[in-house]
Amino acid sequence: MTNTNQKNIDGILFDFGSTLIETENIPWEKLLSLSIDSGYEFLTKNGYVLPSRNEFSEHFYQRRLINREQANRSLEEWVVTDVLEDIFNSLNMESPSRLAEESISAFYKPISDQYTIYDDTIDILNEIRRRGLKCGLVSNTIFPEECHRRDLSRFRIDRYLDFALFSSTFGYRKPHPSIYGQAVELIGLPKERLLFVGDMYIEDYIGPDKFGIKSILKYRPGRPYPEPMPPETRIINRLGELLSYL
Repeated sequence: MTNTNQKNIDGILFDFGSTLIETENIPWEKLLSLSIDSGYEFLTKNGYVLPSRNEFSEHFYQRRLINREQANRSLEEWVVTDVLEDIFNSLNMESPSRLAEESISAFYKPISDQYTIYDDTIDILNEIRRRGLKCGLVSNTIFPEECHRRDLSRFRIDRYLDFALFSSTFGYRKPHPSIYGQAVELIGLPKERLLFVGDMYIEDYIGPDKFGIKSILKYRPGRPYPEPMPPETRIINRLGELLSYL
C-alpha cells in the first residue's frame, strides 16, 4: 500500500454515490422496482403498447442480470438505455434506440428524487478549492452521463469539479486501470500527487492504490468490506475527516 503524505496532495478524486451524496435512502432493489414502474407508466401514458407490468419487469431483470455478469467479468460498463433498447427491439417497437433515450429520464426519476447531499459535502469542496487543490469525480454508473450531470448541477457540486468521469460514457468501470488513467489525464497532475476518496473497498481503495494513487476509504456500514479490515486501511467516516490528510 502507498502511504498518504499530507504535504504531497495537489488533487482529490471523489467517488459520487455514498461519498458526496447519499444515493441509497431507499434500498437499491426497491429503487429498481420504482424505476421500472415509473418508466412503464411513462410509456403506457404516451400510447405505447406493452406487455403486462410483470412481464416487462421480467424482461428488464433478465437482461440486467446478463449485463451485470458480463460487466463483472470484463469491467466493461453496461448502460440502462442499451437494455431498454434491447427490450423495445424484442417487442418489435418502432425506433427502439430513440424510445430508450426518450424514456430514460422517467426510469431514472425515482432514483434521483431520493438523493440527498451530505451536510459536510459543500464545506469540504469549498475548503479544497480554498487550498488551491484540483478536484475531480470518477463514478461507476449504469445511467447515461446527462442524468448525473443534472444531479451535479442540482446539488451545486459541478462548480467545484475540474472534471467528472462516468463509466457509462468512458466504457470501463472501476477498478479497471484505464479509468484511473483517464482521471489522471483529465486532472493534469502526477498520480503520486492525487488522493482518491470513495466508499467501495475494491473500486475506490484497492483499485486506485494499485494504480499508484493514494486512497482513503469512506466507511459505509453494510458494504462488502474485508473482515477483519486490514489494520493499515486508511478510513474516514465523514468527509470532514478528510482534511487531516491534506
